[in-house]
Amino acid sequence: MHITVEKALGIYPLSEGKLVAGKSGLSRILKSVNIIDAPDFIDWVKEGDMFFTTAYVFKDQLEDAIKLIRSLKRSGSAGLGIKLGRFWSEMPTELVDEADRLGFPLIELPYPFTFSDQINGLFQDELSRSTDILHTILDKQKRLMQLALRQTDGGNYFEHIASVIELPMAVIGGRGHILFNATLCSDGELMSDWPWGPQVLKVVRGGVQLMRIPLVHQDETIGFGLFMPAAPLLSKAEEGLFHQAAEMLSYYLGNMLVKNSESFLHLDLNAMLMRYLTEGAPIDALLSYAEKAGVRVFEGDYQCAVCVFRGASEADRATGLKAIRQELEFNPSIKERKGYHLAMEDGILSIYPADGAGAVKGLAALLKSGLPPAAAFGNAQPVFALSSVKNRPDRLADAFSECWETLKLGERLQMSERVLHFETIQLAHLFQFVPQESMRRYCHHVLGPLIDSDSLYDREMLQTLQTYVFNDAQVGETAKQLFIHRNTAAYRLEKISDTLQMDFKKSNDLLQLRLAFLFLQMQQGEEREEHLAASMRRF
Repeated sequence: MHITVEKALGIYPLSEGKLVAGKSGLSRILKSVNIIDAPDFIDWVKEGDMFFTTAYVFKDQLEDAIKLIRSLKRSGSAGLGIKLGRFWSEMPTELVDEADRLGFPLIELPYPFTFSDQINGLFQDELSRSTDILHTILDKQKRLMQLALRQTDGGNYFEHIASVIELPMAVIGGRGHILFNATLCSDGELMSDWPWGPQVLKVVRGGVQLMRIPLVHQDETIGFGLFMPAAPLLSKAEEGLFHQAAEMLSYYLGNMLVKNSESFLHLDLNAMLMRYLTEGAPIDALLSYAEKAGVRVFEGDYQCAVCVFRGASEADRATGLKAIRQELEFNPSIKERKGYHLAMEDGILSIYPADGAGAVKGLAALLKSGLPPAAAFGNAQPVFALSSVKNRPDRLADAFSECWETLKLGERLQMSERVLHFETIQLAHLFQFVPQESMRRYCHHVLGPLIDSDSLYDREMLQTLQTYVFNDAQVGETAKQLFIHRNTAAYRLEKISDTLQMDFKKSNDLLQLRLAFLFLQMQQGEEREEHLAASMRRF
């Protein structure tokens, strides 16, 4: 039983009784009813108990009765019902006043009915309500099965499930993306303690009770379902309904995760794409497969991105690639770009439409800051290489080569950026045959006052300038990456401009700086390779 005292007073024959005092306590929860037959019963009182009595145990001791309701209030009792007529003819005024002060329900029980009549009435009502709830849940489970068997793709699948269970729910992707939220919690309240472990838990967020169930696909947690029960006390039947809904969500999210790579049409397209990139298969055949699979990235300008993981074991790289794949499938900002993704042996190839102003910069910014921080990927760190924009399908192989060339040169130069651009790296490719001495002279000509000094101040200034140049002269992004205030970054750049006698608003000066920093990286790369070769010769 789990009802309020107010609701219990509306159930026959207890409804024939009268609330004498403690109106402010009508919201107390009634869980069970007992009869007082001994003065020491207080030792066995449990929260939610309501007690019926004839007042025999304290008929001559009003002070004992007052102490009793105080003890019952402290123990969390739901209330006290007294049947008048045998030992008491009326409720003592002192007892009524104390019950009102405590907000503890004091009930005058109906004289014509026995205790068993009143208890039976409460339990019959509970049985009727439980039966109705069970029938409702069975009907919802039946409708969930019908929804699963229909396997329809029409409309929002999450809304379909929410409409069947008729209770607020939310769906969270395995990387923390909110895919659906119809609860009373804000997104911030819902995710306040992310990340979560793979356990079934009852949690409270924003004053709302939720049941959180992990969504598992192939022994891997790919998301979470959060369900808001109709009442604080969750019945086993309702809990079973939530688990059934979670199973359906797991199946649906699992399909979302693999549908682009495991449907027959996409398997054919993947195979043809690999043949085109590695064996030179005809582009017309690839376009035919893409059209059949509904992939439209080649209908306008497009751009390739290749993601790899470095600096970790094979197992760490495999785990990292799985995490990136989930991001590509479930991250709403990436998903809306309608890219096509191909999982390869040592990386992921993505092809994105590049139509519209800002599409290229927007993609780079999204991959740089729209994904979780490096710590979220453990030992393996993702690196994205972006090709230049292509306007013809037959330039796909060139775009793919640009990505791999960018990754190779980025590794050689030990570039630490998460996103590498071919337009930037290709300068290194063009100048790789410039003599080292010429590079050094040029660097000293452009950056001399900063690189000739060993002071900590000048090293900080040099790092600030390099970050500014490689972030396309964006002061805000420079400050963000250096973890300093924007005004501090602007002040440093003003001082550097005076020191180098350059105007950072002029494209020619920025180009000189970009070349100088590129030459510095290339020299450092050459020195590392020479040091490694010398070490090998000693062996």
